[in-house]
Amino acid sequence: MKKILQFHLPVLAAIFIFFVFCSFNNLTPVWTSGSNIIKPVRAGNTASYSNGNNGWLFIVSGRDQNDAITKTVQRYNAGANTWDTLNPHPTGLIGSATAVLKDSLYIIGGVISPPGSGQTTVYKFSINENTWTTAANFPVPIVDAKAVSYQDSLIYTAGGFGGANTGNIYLYNSNSNSWRTATPFPSAGRRNFGGFAVTGDTLVYMCGTTAFGTTVYFDSVYVGVISQSNRAVINWTRGANFPGKTRTFFDANSWGNKGIIMTGGSTDNTFNTPERECYSFSPGRNEWTQLPDKPTAWLTGQSGSVKLANNIWKLICASGYDSAYLSNTEILTDTLITVGVNNINSQLPEKFILSQNYPNPFNPETIINYKIPTGSHRSDVKLIVYNNLGHEVKTLLNEKQKAGSYSVKFDGTNFSSGIYYYSIFLEGVTETKKMLLIK
Repeated sequence: MKKILQFHLPVLAAIFIFFVFCSFNNLTPVWTSGSNIIKPVRAGNTASYSNGNNGWLFIVSGRDQNDAITKTVQRYNAGANTWDTLNPHPTGLIGSATAVLKDSLYIIGGVISPPGSGQTTVYKFSINENTWTTAANFPVPIVDAKAVSYQDSLIYTAGGFGGANTGNIYLYNSNSNSWRTATPFPSAGRRNFGGFAVTGDTLVYMCGTTAFGTTVYFDSVYVGVISQSNRAVINWTRGANFPGKTRTFFDANSWGNKGIIMTGGSTDNTFNTPERECYSFSPGRNEWTQLPDKPTAWLTGQSGSVKLANNIWKLICASGYDSAYLSNTEILTDTLITVGVNNINSQLPEKFILSQNYPNPFNPETIINYKIPTGSHRSDVKLIVYNNLGHEVKTLLNEKQKAGSYSVKFDGTNFSSGIYYYSIFLEGVTETKKMLLIK
């Protein structure tokens, strides 16, 4: 009996680890409470920022509890669960498009004394130096647009009111400090107060309306893949319509390999219908997933997503408006499991196997499994990814490994949509399979 137990211990341990992994990987995202904001605001200019193993939410200006526009800049530290204030904005404003590039926060356009026309000024805040300067002016007066940062030097803006602007897409390059137009949405007409986010090299704009107070609002979703040869070229298509009730006064944010995430907002483009619903959207699967409702209904609130250590992602929702100003901070936490190069099977395989990647098609991550057969002792193993032209784009593995079963992750975040090939090289044996990245 003792020998039987000893024989089965590795198997039992493997089964236990497998079920723990599966249970952990399928945990429902959980809402928790964070520290209350210092100064309750709504319609603040908001962006999030991750660096190393920590993340922050920045709220620049906004309307305070007296409905006056404040200059206050507030920052939430996700790791420490604390708020502090920074050097105030030079004028105070609302309705700006906001994004972070490297260690700079950009506040684009907006209005200082509403109701009024938008402005062209672009304010730049140094996160490290806590100072304000300006960047190149926006091409037209703009208010109520949305912005996202891309790679390390680009910002895209979408929608908004201003002059002749009808919801076009603009692109800023921080290296040249210049603006240019990008491929517009496929249908004409203004898009305002909707959600705008980026995942990988794919832009997503959802819902919105044509004007404040109108009864015309949308459930449509635009999905745009950014060209890697010309970043101003965007291949726009229609995604699956938003399945929820929310239409305006909300934000969307990046949400790891699950795409984008949104929460709350108004169902009829008024301040009288705050919502609690929360959804994620995967452009690759063209699929919406309903998540646990936000504990407190809200609209015109401030939200951002950050990535912390161990692939923990947090959606931070701060202050905002229900039937009155909110002071609470509510946080949705999800752990996106990352599979590295690990031996995942204690039983040694009898033959060499390269499995088809899963999922396939994928966005932006996929897993490649392979088996090194018994009799191989510390073999030289290479696993390389090639593009459709046969050019090497990524070496996933180049090391000695003993017999066993292995799993490797390929992250396509920085690669464009298309067909790729992965090849494994082992002691004179080569095998290649095809995979498809769709964003």
